[in-house]
Amino acid sequence: MRDTLRLLTLLACLAVTLPAFAEALVIVEVRTPDGTSAEGTVTLEPRGVQPGAGRSYSCTTSGGSCRLDHVVGGMYTVRFAPTEGEAPAPRPAVIPPEGHVTLHVAAR
Repeated sequence: MRDTLRLLTLLACLAVTLPAFAEALVIVEVRTPDGTSAEGTVTLEPRGVQPGAGRSYSCTTSGGSCRLDHVVGGMYTVRFAPTEGEAPAPRPAVIPPEGHVTLHVAAR
């Protein structure tokens, strides 16, 4: 009985101390100023962390969209590298800790 009680106490302590890691699904839509879809690579780079300390996420568009699975919530810099033409300036984005997010990226 005592061993069972100790085990239950240990499991309860672990449940309280283990963090929950939530992640977001980010749907990226890239459009030109006239509304045409644009092709290229979108990268989310973490902001406000030591270089190399955070994870970057990238996807390549098809039909002007792509998805990033399991993105940890936080502040990011969004970069778009088009397959043709000039890249727009990087911009900041905040990804929530969980849920589905649509990220709109403006191409030139």
